[in-house]
Amino acid sequence: MIAVAVAVIVYAAPLLGAVASLYGASAAVVTAITSTVVGLGVSLALAGVGTLIRKAPQSVSQSMADRLQNSVVPSAPRKIVFGRTAAGADVRFFETWGSKKDRYAQVIALASHKVTIRDIYLEDDLTWTSGALVAHTDGINFLRAINEGSSANAQPLGSGAYWTSSSRFTGCAYLAIDWKLDSKAWPQGIPQRVITIVDGCPVYDPRLDSTAGGSGPHRASDQATWEFVHSGIEIGRNPALALLTYLIGYRLNGKLLWGMGIPLNRINLDNFRVYANVCEERVVTADGSTVQRYTADGIVSTADTHETVLSALTAAMGSCKLTDVGGTYGLVGGYDDTLGPKQAFDESDLVGGMNSPAPYSWVPSGPARETYNIVRGRFADPAQLFQLVDWGVIETDNLPDGVPRTLSLDLGFVSRAETCQRIAKQFLMREAKTPGFFTATFGPKAFAVQVGSLVTLSLPSQGWNNKLFRVQSQTENDLMIFQMTLREESSEVYAWDREEKPLPAVVRPGGYDASAWLPVEGLRLSTAAYQGVG
Repeated sequence: MIAVAVAVIVYAAPLLGAVASLYGASAAVVTAITSTVVGLGVSLALAGVGTLIRKAPQSVSQSMADRLQNSVVPSAPRKIVFGRTAAGADVRFFETWGSKKDRYAQVIALASHKVTIRDIYLEDDLTWTSGALVAHTDGINFLRAINEGSSANAQPLGSGAYWTSSSRFTGCAYLAIDWKLDSKAWPQGIPQRVITIVDGCPVYDPRLDSTAGGSGPHRASDQATWEFVHSGIEIGRNPALALLTYLIGYRLNGKLLWGMGIPLNRINLDNFRVYANVCEERVVTADGSTVQRYTADGIVSTADTHETVLSALTAAMGSCKLTDVGGTYGLVGGYDDTLGPKQAFDESDLVGGMNSPAPYSWVPSGPARETYNIVRGRFADPAQLFQLVDWGVIETDNLPDGVPRTLSLDLGFVSRAETCQRIAKQFLMREAKTPGFFTATFGPKAFAVQVGSLVTLSLPSQGWNNKLFRVQSQTENDLMIFQMTLREESSEVYAWDREEKPLPAVVRPGGYDASAWLPVEGLRLSTAAYQGVG
């Protein structure tokens, strides 16, 4: 057993050294584990590895900005829309036609999957809603809004020589528009800003799958059973279910179109059921009303990396992180579960190397340059037709060195400023209240925990009595020896008491209006006589 412990510590030392260098810790802070392998070399075969996949939110997808202006780029990637938001605006076909060349046909791709089209804006004017044109009828011959392309709704457009009845755009949502080229209807030309508000991709809900521990008709292998609304609940706006749908992937004619294509047996569906319920819980706002805890209303594309998409969706659930434990995907964090079950450890559970001073590394805080006391960022505001605007600012106490540092946190999938502020506070409070990392080699007792588990640690040398941690990473060998990194945890991270602040004022000067006029005022009629004239 001693030989095994020595081998584990040899593996642990480089890992702890990496942790120490990452946080710039001094020798006084980090107790390095050292040991020497004696006799024949002993190798450590890794039987299982668990880790947190998403470390911090990434920048928003370029699609968030691209959708606000029509794009004529042949290589534009396919768009993926979750929740209620503005869809893509990729022009896939255009043709000037008519005997007088006074008509202009255009096909605008919205998404690479089924949606429900709600409203269409030309520039800032609501033009189409509830299936009918409500404005600009003098400049549009017709507008067809197609939720999902198929042979049943394929029709020729323009002259019909190019976009024919065989042009189906199978599986994609799109607009087919026949414009009038009329200078009176369009004095500034055909609008280049067509914003389409949709209810995005239907999602799979394991709570509604009677074959996967739930109750209902949903089936992961049958996209026809997926829904956006079920029994009046907009499950398509649930970020946990959107993330699950992306992990499973979206298929067309049996081929994976987008997403990761993860087999269902590698996803912890019980875990996703819990998080789906957490997202739909109601929280109280400052005015006494309630809102859904977490929603996902955003757009990404097939050009975005999986990391970008996963980061955007998990960030919509606060400090939630996606985990991969032994090849099985699940979620951890994002809500206060600190009163839940915990596994207790003490110094007898730590495995140390021969003559090592202490079998652990404790880094109480990160480097100052990576510590923040201010968070600000942007979100896609529905009131501004989903342009990225500031959601406000969250601040905590001054840092020890007195230097204010700001973390930029753009939340492209969050459509309420209050929710952005609540999420931002989680990130800020985690850095302020629980910055410490503890790394050590544990004995077989650690088999009872996995990444995301809550644990307590009693360590007299640090003055700890049942100090609360959460498992951040775990490496296991075939002899039940575990290398684990723990992070401090506290219920203060999730505290929120109706603290939202109003949005920053939007200052938008009025645009030019050629039809506006000012009345002539203040004129006075007078006469004058000039002698010697005429």
